[in-house]
Amino acid sequence: MLIYPSVRDHGVSLCEGAGYDVAVRDDSGGPPALATPNDDAVGLVDATDPRPVAIEPLTEANVGPDGLIPRFADAVREGRDCLFVVPSTEAMGTTLTQMVATILGEPACLAADDPDGRQFYNGPDRVPLSDGSYACARAPAGDLQWREVRVDQGRPRLELGVGTEVIAVLEHVDSLADAGRHAFQHAYRRADNGQFEVTAGGDVIERFPGPTAMRRGGYPPVPMPLVPEHLFPEDADHSRWAVCQPDGGSDILTANGLTAWG
Repeated sequence: MLIYPSVRDHGVSLCEGAGYDVAVRDDSGGPPALATPNDDAVGLVDATDPRPVAIEPLTEANVGPDGLIPRFADAVREGRDCLFVVPSTEAMGTTLTQMVATILGEPACLAADDPDGRQFYNGPDRVPLSDGSYACARAPAGDLQWREVRVDQGRPRLELGVGTEVIAVLEHVDSLADAGRHAFQHAYRRADNGQFEVTAGGDVIERFPGPTAMRRGGYPPVPMPLVPEHLFPEDADHSRWAVCQPDGGSDILTANGLTAWG
């Protein structure tokens, strides 16, 4: 993952100034830096409750739900707070900070939460199907939207839509764990010759040399929605995050607003 050292180092400096010991990590298996509170540390989210902090520097490219929410969920599962650091790119720094706060703030990690059901952000993963293939759609990837629809007193069903058109229906969000091939008109698989085959009704209708060509040909993979209860522990506190930028000094933005930390 691309990291701007100056962005990461601002997060490191903030944590050190608040009474944390920081270890910078070179492996790609977790946050680029971890901060451990000393006895006199000031907590990131709650000054009286200092917890370990995962420092997550971002670039302009990954300030989005698929870049933020999985990182935040990883931190919460590990019992850490999460400090996102965005670059101060001309006038963009403040905008990027606000984007992080919008995605992680209420409704927490959701595109919308209405009485009739929730709307989910699209994640980085694909939707696997029961026959070993993966779902794809004959629609622009950016137009695919997962949403719940309440039709009775039971659990809301899950719909994949493009605008007002519904192109797939699942019984509920937990059905994503074992989605049937029948739920999607189109799917794809990698054939023995390495080509990506798009299928409909059991027949191969298109072949592409790779996933990029498949997307350009109008069949993007269907993204797995970011469903909070699938990512976070049941008792998760979704307020355990903060965001800052290098030209912001000691200021951090949390779910409770802007404050100076340290």
